[in-house]
Amino acid sequence: MSFIDFDKEKCDECYKCLRTCPTKAIAFLGDRREIINELCIKCGKCQVVCPQGALKIAQDIDKVKLAIQSKRRVIVTIAPSFASAFKMDEPSQIVTALKYLGFTHVEETAIGAEVVSQTYETFIEDGNMKNLITTSCPSANYLVEQYYPESIPYLLPVVSPMIAHGKLLKSRFEEAYVVFIGPCMAKKVEAEGFQNRGVIDAVITFEELRDWFAEEKVTLTHLTPTPFDHVSTKRGCAYPLGGSLFKSDFRTRINHQYKYVRVDGIEECKDILDAMRKGALDHYCIEINICSGSCINGPGMPDDGTCHFEREMRLHQYVDTKKTLKEAKKKNHFEFDHLDLSKTFEAKNLCYDIATEADIQNALVRMGKYTKEDQLNCGACGYDTCREKARAVVMGISDAQMCMPYLRQKAESMQSVIFDSTPNGIVILDRDLLIRDINPAFDQAFNPEGSPVKDFPIAAFLEDDLFLQVRDTKKNILGQRIHFPSIKKTFIVNIVMLEKEDLILGILADITQAEKNQVELMRVKRETIMTCQGVIENQMRVAQEIASLLGETTADTKINLNRLKDIVLSDEGDF
Repeated sequence: MSFIDFDKEKCDECYKCLRTCPTKAIAFLGDRREIINELCIKCGKCQVVCPQGALKIAQDIDKVKLAIQSKRRVIVTIAPSFASAFKMDEPSQIVTALKYLGFTHVEETAIGAEVVSQTYETFIEDGNMKNLITTSCPSANYLVEQYYPESIPYLLPVVSPMIAHGKLLKSRFEEAYVVFIGPCMAKKVEAEGFQNRGVIDAVITFEELRDWFAEEKVTLTHLTPTPFDHVSTKRGCAYPLGGSLFKSDFRTRINHQYKYVRVDGIEECKDILDAMRKGALDHYCIEINICSGSCINGPGMPDDGTCHFEREMRLHQYVDTKKTLKEAKKKNHFEFDHLDLSKTFEAKNLCYDIATEADIQNALVRMGKYTKEDQLNCGACGYDTCREKARAVVMGISDAQMCMPYLRQKAESMQSVIFDSTPNGIVILDRDLLIRDINPAFDQAFNPEGSPVKDFPIAAFLEDDLFLQVRDTKKNILGQRIHFPSIKKTFIVNIVMLEKEDLILGILADITQAEKNQVELMRVKRETIMTCQGVIENQMRVAQEIASLLGETTADTKINLNRLKDIVLSDEGDF
């Protein structure tokens, strides 16, 4: 499922999303902007950091509204982190708000978390696995399946709290439409997984719920609290804080042959999985979460300026009001033995494997990285290293020229070539009309001795009245013909005020030779016209003389022919 789409019109290619993406699962190639589903772990960090709002998450709000309008039993399973996501006088005000929107039944996903915790305990007590990794965080599961497949045997083969609670609800309300509401965007994909289809019908983030409340003009603090339809436990509600599995006050049964570690944050997760890959861990039980600070810092939390510590404090206060499992059982009957809570994980083949060392070296050359020193690893392109960027080029998800130092060097090189090679004189002045830089053509025209010119006033080389005019009026002078008697040359002058840089740019095109050529051309034209006129007159005279001669000759011929005719006719009379 592709659950994040690009709005290409909004994307300004700042690459902030790519820099943030822990698996570099974003393609920037020509006009192509795309999330590479096979590489993405669905953490949602790219969407959160995009300053232009160019990344859009698939939403189920409309589906949920239709289900409510159809008069179906629409049930909510809401993550306990709601207590840190919304400002309320009483946490149970959220129940009132949800039922106002049309939901018929509201429970906490913490019930599913309690079920999952009890299932985990059986694996921990058995002690048959070398290492154990919790599987409540879908993004962490995707990370292992796609990038650390050798650790799949250590993943606890248990569904997440959302799926466990969804199955529990479906077993109690067979025709119900179940909606999960929480801080995690990856849950949208998890709910669509082939092993979970039909368990959760729709997923809404807390941010989407906040917008829905605003649309319906719901103010939580104005509502009368309503209790949840089922009681959750202290341990289940503490899941978003992380580490709740292994706290003795939450009554988790401990198998002392395992060392218990809580890891949250993508880099920390990758670090411990790297250690596991090297074989450095033995008999560790690891609670792993992709989001730093665990679920209360999920990408679907409302962006209302609330800091992590305030969220944590709110949730701690809420957890303190909850009951232990023993106390909760007095009100709830947690019967889940009939449910299949198993989960299968499998390795995902990645196209990263297609890049050979020769391919990478060839891509580096195309990026202008000819030596190791050329590999700056600046990260401006979004990739952490030049080699990682080259690998993406080989994969066909990145442009070789999408390298800031390379583009800058290329632009500066082109700029330098133009500046140094143009036949036009170029001078750059500061506000005081002191020379900051000149090019060789200007130097040759106005400073043939080659004296130092930097920080000298322009008036030392040519009249400065036009430069003063541009500085004072901030109006550019374009295409003005000026003759400089001191050097006996004529130029077409363009003077431009660079306001942002507070500099004045002068470009002078030498037209002296062109004007000389124009004068010479006019002289040649006049001489040519005069010569042509003489030839024409001479031709006319010759033509007239020829015509006169031809006329005389024709008359003589006519007379002689008539005479010959008379003679012939007279001779015929004698016969």
